[in-house]
Amino acid sequence: MSAMQTLFNACRDEIENGDLVKGFTQLSEELTEHRLKLNKDDWSAQVLKVFRSHPLARILQEDPYTRRALEKPRGYAGDAVMMDYMNFQQPPRGCSELGERIFRAVVASPNGASVRWRCEYLAGLIAREAQRRSSLSVLSVACGHCREGLMLQPATKARIKRLIALDQDAKSLEVVRNSLKGFVTPVRMNVKDIATDSSLGSFNLIYSAGLFDYLPDRAATALCTALLKRTTSGGTLLIANFTPDNWGRGYMETVMDWHLILRTKDAMRTLIPASQVAKSYLHFDPYLNVIYLEITKV
Repeated sequence: MSAMQTLFNACRDEIENGDLVKGFTQLSEELTEHRLKLNKDDWSAQVLKVFRSHPLARILQEDPYTRRALEKPRGYAGDAVMMDYMNFQQPPRGCSELGERIFRAVVASPNGASVRWRCEYLAGLIAREAQRRSSLSVLSVACGHCREGLMLQPATKARIKRLIALDQDAKSLEVVRNSLKGFVTPVRMNVKDIATDSSLGSFNLIYSAGLFDYLPDRAATALCTALLKRTTSGGTLLIANFTPDNWGRGYMETVMDWHLILRTKDAMRTLIPASQVAKSYLHFDPYLNVIYLEITKV
């Protein structure tokens, strides 16, 4: 019996008869450790092939979060509905009792904590930028459901003259329109058009919380440059990206078929535009799963 089969058997036994959180945690941590050690071909042969034929694959699909990542109803894993699962930690109606137990373990994981911290951090960033100015303009790129908007206090909202929530997903924008009515302006646009669409204008604060996880280097570099051009003098551009050694990577790639473009500190530095940068710095979230690049424009 292979090491992977032994791991999957142990996790299945814990989920069905023992400590589900212990089983899920051991599975996630060991899968990530293996993923960091193996190249793509060895990973596929030694891990993916074994997992897909193991009963554990079916069991974990009881979780609506894991199942949505696999089914990809919006065409990709990690859509705004999945982020809501992480942010609110509430399973949808109709899932099984086992599915709800798995769901609660998955969304309570360090990766889930990073998603929730990211939302709080963005709300705090908007508040800090608002304190610096009597009037603030904000652009959220690939906004999803823009849940950070729900966390803003009235004093912060009073200083925001314009908050544009931009996304190409019409369903996500409809949620923004209904939940942040009269405060946030949803705009449907492909990110490829940001550089050329004159209707957007410029902003004191621009941020993108999850888009760069899906952009290859050339596209990410071009978009970072385009966003900095739309940032006003003295304004802030913030970009977030999951790291290669994030806690949940092994589970995401093995169980959920969810593949991100992961970046180290050095990789994030390559995105910094060659000009118009007054200063930049990098920092991690408290769980070391996401890295943030913050740029101040000249």
